[in-house]
Amino acid sequence: MTNSTWLKSADNRVKLLIFAFTILLLPFVALSFFTFPTTDDYCHTLTVNDMGYWAYQKHYWLTWSGRYIGTLISATQPLTYGSYFGYKVAPAILLLIYVHAFITFAKALSANKLPTWQTALLAFLMLFVFIAEMPSVAGYIYWYTGYYYTVADISTLYLLAYFFRHYPAITAQNIIVLSLGLILLIGMNEYTLVWLVILCGSLFFFKSIIDKKLHFKFLVLSLVALVFGVLSVTAPGNAARAESGLYPTPLKYNLLFSLKSSFTWEFHNLSKMAPALCVLTLVLIPIACILYTSRKPGEFGFFFVHPAFSLLVFAIALYLSYFPSYWSIAEPPNLRGQCVINFWTLIGWTFNVFVIIFWLLEKERIRPILSLGVLSWVVAFYFFSLYLSNFNYRSAWSDLLTGRAARYNKEMIARTELVLSTKEQQVTVPKLKNMPYTILNVTPDWDPAWASVEVNNGCAEWYFKKKFFYK
Repeated sequence: MTNSTWLKSADNRVKLLIFAFTILLLPFVALSFFTFPTTDDYCHTLTVNDMGYWAYQKHYWLTWSGRYIGTLISATQPLTYGSYFGYKVAPAILLLIYVHAFITFAKALSANKLPTWQTALLAFLMLFVFIAEMPSVAGYIYWYTGYYYTVADISTLYLLAYFFRHYPAITAQNIIVLSLGLILLIGMNEYTLVWLVILCGSLFFFKSIIDKKLHFKFLVLSLVALVFGVLSVTAPGNAARAESGLYPTPLKYNLLFSLKSSFTWEFHNLSKMAPALCVLTLVLIPIACILYTSRKPGEFGFFFVHPAFSLLVFAIALYLSYFPSYWSIAEPPNLRGQCVINFWTLIGWTFNVFVIIFWLLEKERIRPILSLGVLSWVVAFYFFSLYLSNFNYRSAWSDLLTGRAARYNKEMIARTELVLSTKEQQVTVPKLKNMPYTILNVTPDWDPAWASVEVNNGCAEWYFKKKFFYK
C-alpha cells in the first residue's frame, strides 16, 4: 500500500524515471571508456593525414560514397590529432545527447501538454526499445566511423521536434531552418535520405490534396529533399563502390530479386521488433487520448491525417529502406544501417499509433482511455523481463562487470605499444583473448579490432605501415 501511495506522487515518478535512465545508460556510458579505434577508423585517419581534410572529402565523393556530410564526420577521427581518448569520450557524449534528443522529441510531439513524468516515460520507453532492438550496439554507438548513422538519428529527433513545434504556423524562417536541416541529414547516410525524401514529398502531396490547395512551403521542403537526395545518390563514389570487386554477385541490379528480398527482410525485421512495439503501443494509447482530450483548436494538426495515408507512407518508406541495398550490392543493409532503419521504424510506429487513436476518437469509434490501470503492471513486467533477457543489455553488463572490456582495452594498448616499438616491417601480434560484444564487432573470420571488412587487416596495417601476424 505504501509503495502504491509513493508512486502516486508526480515528483516520485520523476525520481524513479531518473533512476531508470541512469540504470539504462550506466553500463553503456561506462563501457565507452574502454573503447579503442577499430578497423576503418585507421583507414580514415590515414587518408586524412595523407591527403588533408578537404582532399579527403573529394576522394570519397569520387571513389566511395555520396555522403557529403557523413564524410565530414568520419574525417574528424580523434586519431588524426593523435588522441585515443577521443574514442572513449565520444560514445558517452552521444548517449547523453540521445537522452536529451528523445526528451526534446517527446515534448514537441506532445506539445508540452503531458506532466514531466509522462514526457520522461515516453522518452525513456522509446530509448529503451531502440537500444533493445539494435542489431549492432558496437557499430552504432562505439565505432567512430559509423557516427554518420548515429548523429543522423539524433539530429532527426531534433529536426522532427522543431517541425512539430512550429507546425501550426510555419513561417518562411521555419522553412529555411528545416531546409538546412534536410540538407545536412540527407548527406549523412542513404537510409535517412530515403525516409526524408519520402516524408517531405508525402507531406506536400497529401496536405495539398486534403486542403485542395498547393502548399508552397511544403513544396520547397520536398524539392530541397529531392534535389540533395539525387545529388547524394548520383555521386560518382556510389557507382564506383557498387561496381567494385567487393560485391561480385550476379544478383546485383536484379529487379525481381531486389523486390522479393526487400519485402522478406522488411517482414523479418518488423516481426522481430513487433513484440516490443506492441507493448509500447499500450503505453502510447492513453497518452494519445490525453493529448486529444486536452487539445486546443489548431493543435496537433500533424496527427489529423487519415490512417490509410499515414500507414501507406510508413510501409513504402520502410520497404524502400531495404531496396537500394539489395539493388546495388545484392545484400541486406549493414548492421549500422539496420540500426537506422529500426530507429525510423520506432518513430514511424509511434507516430501512426497517435494518428490512429486521434482518428478513432474523432470518429467516435472509441472512448478516451486515459489510464492503463492494472495493465500498467503487466507492461512494467514485460519491459523488466525484456531488460533481463535482451542480449544488448545483458552483454553490456557482462562486459563491464566481468572486466572483459577493461582487459580488452589493456590488450589493445599493449598491442599498439608493441607495433610502435617494433622496427621491423613484420610484427607478430598476440590474438585477442577478450572480445566484448558491446563495443566490438566480434567475428571468427578475422581480427575484429584491426581487420577491415573489405581487406583483411588492411586498415591497421596501412596505418602502422607494418604487416601483422597473429599468434
